[in-house]
Amino acid sequence: MLGAVMMSTGRSSLAILLAALLTVAGALAARAADDVPVGVRRFDVAVPERGAPVTAELWYPAAPGGTAEAYGASPLFVGVEAARDAPTAAGRFPLVLLAHGGLRSNPSLAGWIAARLAGAGRIVVSVHPPKLSPRQAGEAVDEFRLRSADLRAALSAAEALPEVAAHRAPGKVGAVGFFLGGTSVLALAGARFDVAGLRAACDPPARGPDCRWFAASDVDLHRAVDEAFGADRTDARIGAVVAVDPELMDAFDPASLAAIAVPVMLLRLGADGASPQRALIPGFRTGTIADADAFTAFGACTGRAAAILKQEGEDEAICREGARPRASLQAEIAARIEAGLARGAGAP
Repeated sequence: MLGAVMMSTGRSSLAILLAALLTVAGALAARAADDVPVGVRRFDVAVPERGAPVTAELWYPAAPGGTAEAYGASPLFVGVEAARDAPTAAGRFPLVLLAHGGLRSNPSLAGWIAARLAGAGRIVVSVHPPKLSPRQAGEAVDEFRLRSADLRAALSAAEALPEVAAHRAPGKVGAVGFFLGGTSVLALAGARFDVAGLRAACDPPARGPDCRWFAASDVDLHRAVDEAFGADRTDARIGAVVAVDPELMDAFDPASLAAIAVPVMLLRLGADGASPQRALIPGFRTGTIADADAFTAFGACTGRAAAILKQEGEDEAICREGARPRASLQAEIAARIEAGLARGAGAP
């Protein structure tokens, strides 16, 4: 259900691409090192399909002011420096939707990439769906279709904010998603679920964590998924999509993928697996960061995180550093996302 691989390319063009990515990565790392001011503020979003609001946050280049905080800081994670409710810096900036995480992820895990995109000169709308408890597997199935509704509603709400209207650059909106968020931004680009394929997504030999959760809670996708899951959720405001390890790719209707009309980049964290469905998207690009994994999309860990995880019986891999530090991997992820957005986001 996950994946993307680097598309084949000539030796010279690959060298040019890698050089460009390293240049952008260096620039983004330099911005982070120079503490480019980044602001963050919260707003509520009414989502008619849910019948209840969700929370969203606006990240943006900031002028002096606001309240300094370490966003997302916890015993496990260091957090991201940001200025809460700071004024927006002078200028106009492209708008980006950000959807991070799977069914039970903590929304604060998106802070590192939201801050990087804002520090690179973008206004970022980060959407926080309801956090599900272990006992809510039945409700979780609806998230497959509701996450894209959250994004559409959040974009409309953000466009109505005076601070966005005053500082947004004209042009299309970029959409960036990780995991189920990647699935949701692809839906905004025109991907539609094949209902039969979605019902079969957890049939053996599927063994993903959500499938194990559903099975343990006696949730059967064949019963839980109805025809409404196959609805068209295209949003014409979207100009480019970057989907990082999008889930449920094999459950998309092939004809809908072939009809996508905006630039799409599919980024794989780790070298294993890739859905053949990706090749149906016209003009798609793929990339792989082979020495990364799903936990690379989490924030930087504290020095005592490993001990805490071990004590609580959790997976120590959440905070394990490989041969290449997480900070370096995240700089490359951000650079590739920027390159993907540049293909269409902000265009008239």
